[in-house]
Amino acid sequence: MDFVDRLTHYQRKVERRLVAFLEAKRAAYARTQVEQWVYDVLDDFVMRGGKRVRAIMAITAYEGATGAFDDERIILPAVALEFLDAYFLVQDDVIDSGELRRGKPSAHAMLESRAMDAAGTPATEAAAFGRNVAIGVGDIYNAWAIECLLDSDFPPDRKLAALATYNSACEVICRGEIKDIYLGLSTVEASEDEYLDMIREKTVFYVTRNPALIGLDLAGASDELRQAVVAFMEPLGIAFQIRDDILDLTSTEEELGKPIGTDLREGKDTLIIIHARRHASQGQWGAVQQVLGDRAATDRAICRAREVLAEAGSIAYAEEKMDDYLGAARQGLAGLAVCGLHPQSVEFCRGLADFIGRRRH
Repeated sequence: MDFVDRLTHYQRKVERRLVAFLEAKRAAYARTQVEQWVYDVLDDFVMRGGKRVRAIMAITAYEGATGAFDDERIILPAVALEFLDAYFLVQDDVIDSGELRRGKPSAHAMLESRAMDAAGTPATEAAAFGRNVAIGVGDIYNAWAIECLLDSDFPPDRKLAALATYNSACEVICRGEIKDIYLGLSTVEASEDEYLDMIREKTVFYVTRNPALIGLDLAGASDELRQAVVAFMEPLGIAFQIRDDILDLTSTEEELGKPIGTDLREGKDTLIIIHARRHASQGQWGAVQQVLGDRAATDRAICRAREVLAEAGSIAYAEEKMDDYLGAARQGLAGLAVCGLHPQSVEFCRGLADFIGRRRH
């Protein structure tokens, strides 16, 4: 089975378990209209596809540490990582006032529409309702993630270790989110080191490092293997985020499932912007500043800013840094093999590094 086939195999397993979990929860949200609205959002939002990378990190680490491929016990705790993803995405959309997620209305936008269409609520009140209830939706996802870990079929000490790793990730991710919000202030200019520190917390602990460690917790893996996995997963996670920053400008709305240039409109200091601030000409930087932090910027203005950032070498710089981190991750593959990760899992990790470097969404 090649990398793409294995990836699809994992995705299907995770999604089947997600469907079963959600169906088991349906009756608990059937008593009142607002509960039905919430359930519809909970169901729809997490089932919009996505790469299921976080769940797959946990499965791969577990299988690699145990050699027990297709052990169904790991699927339920892997689903916890998909609920973790949904938890932070819902709340991130509230923070960023994001109206689209994976090509459909964000959770708060869905709830706002229900309040307006079904209950006839005035627009301003409905918008506040959507934001406020979406925060609760995110918290439900978090509770479901913990439930998946608690209900998994592993010894209590291993589940406790996985819960501790999950809890640690939540704290660190929130710290990273706070730093991201702070660095988005118009009066703050992030340095490259500050940017990298932020994404280590917001992305690495969220996408690669801690999902894999949860798989190792449930496998009872050695400290040596844990250290080797961290050495691989940390640069991989940084590369993942830099790729996201690049795609925000170079992909399409159809591929991303949301408008391009979102980071520019939100005034975020990505690696691309940090480089341009230092290296673009005065005229180039002026063109970027016209859209930076302007939520009403037109698509035409965003495309012009993208051209300027390419001319200034800022997009190429981000690509070079991404390749550097992918190179560091690939160097870590040897350590995974030495510390006992199954060869099949090492090869899958190699495929992950290639996949992250070339993905389009």
